[in-house]
Amino acid sequence: LITAVSNLLLDSTLQFDNIMSSLNHRSVKRRRRKPPTMHYNVSSAEERFLHQALQNSKLDFRRVDGKLDIPWAPTFFPTVEEFEAGPMTYIEKIRHQAQKYGICKVVPPSGWNPEFCIDMKSTKKFETKEQHLHRLQEGISFGDGQEYTAAEYQQMASIKAKQWKHENYPDHDLVKQHAVDGEDAARKLFSPENLERDYWDIVETHNREMTVEYGNDIDVTSFGSGFPLSERGRAICGRAIPEKMVKPEPKFGEPDFYKETWWNLNNIPRAPDSVLQYVKVGINGVNVPWMYFGSLFSTFCYHNEDNYLYSINYHHRGAPKQWYGVPGTKNDSDGLEKVFKSYLSMKMRDVPDLLHHITTMFSPRLLQNNNVKSYKLLQHAGEFVVTFPRSFHGGVCFGPN
Repeated sequence: LITAVSNLLLDSTLQFDNIMSSLNHRSVKRRRRKPPTMHYNVSSAEERFLHQALQNSKLDFRRVDGKLDIPWAPTFFPTVEEFEAGPMTYIEKIRHQAQKYGICKVVPPSGWNPEFCIDMKSTKKFETKEQHLHRLQEGISFGDGQEYTAAEYQQMASIKAKQWKHENYPDHDLVKQHAVDGEDAARKLFSPENLERDYWDIVETHNREMTVEYGNDIDVTSFGSGFPLSERGRAICGRAIPEKMVKPEPKFGEPDFYKETWWNLNNIPRAPDSVLQYVKVGINGVNVPWMYFGSLFSTFCYHNEDNYLYSINYHHRGAPKQWYGVPGTKNDSDGLEKVFKSYLSMKMRDVPDLLHHITTMFSPRLLQNNNVKSYKLLQHAGEFVVTFPRSFHGGVCFGPN
């Protein structure tokens, strides 16, 4: 309209006056016209979630390139002598260095090769949990997945991982075959670094919907722990054979070492200096280990242990697992809870103990943005991860394991 008026000024003042008069007349009419009244029916729950989304936008600063810059927690390499002394002695030895990270990794000496004691031909089935990766930040409960035998789950998980590789990293084999270097080549690899980026892209940005099944908290009395059972009464579900009880302690590398070492997770609760040796009944997850079957991107969400106990995890075989840990100091542990409660304050009005449901996963980047220290580890088959008292930890599987 302004352009039309400017052109008329070149012709005559009369025309300009007429135009302005017409404009003023229209504007008066417009001022008299009542604006339309809009009615929105918004529930109180919707108002709360809208408010929560606005508050979360203040907490959540998007990373620029999708890459996480998280420092590594320490890895320790005990000697044979240190390893034979047992986990209680060794963990106490490294505690002053490792505890400030919340988590650490322990790599056994060369020659460590315990038998994998899970019957992969068994027809017994275990339950799985269905995890919607694109909703892991919402604190929703996990639904029930399908039931699998160990072999069926491994087959399903292998197919899923191969499919992801084929769809997202079709040049992986070619790049590896020709040993191509450079950042562009690295982004074409089916590697832990790239899978970590893929995972957080789904969790944080919801750029795609993806559901996985996680075989968690599987009863070892029915399916086995992966370790051989003690014959000297060291495991709650083991045996005590009198002639074995009087023999010398087996040395590292001997067949019986894997049955009797305190590094065997069946045995560690009864190790000397462990307070759990005084608990005479079996409690799953405390003095009886759980077994876990993982697939690509199956997630163990942030939590710390009951009664602020230590925990120890052993990776038997398969693809690596990415761990994230927050130190158990009051500042960092309380800091994670504060971020959690701020991010999901509306949800926690209805579910006050949501943090203990172990169904919510946040990027370490979000914790860092709120001055909460966070560290990571990549655990391969044959390695232990130790978590320290009050330390929050969680992680993700990068394939079948």
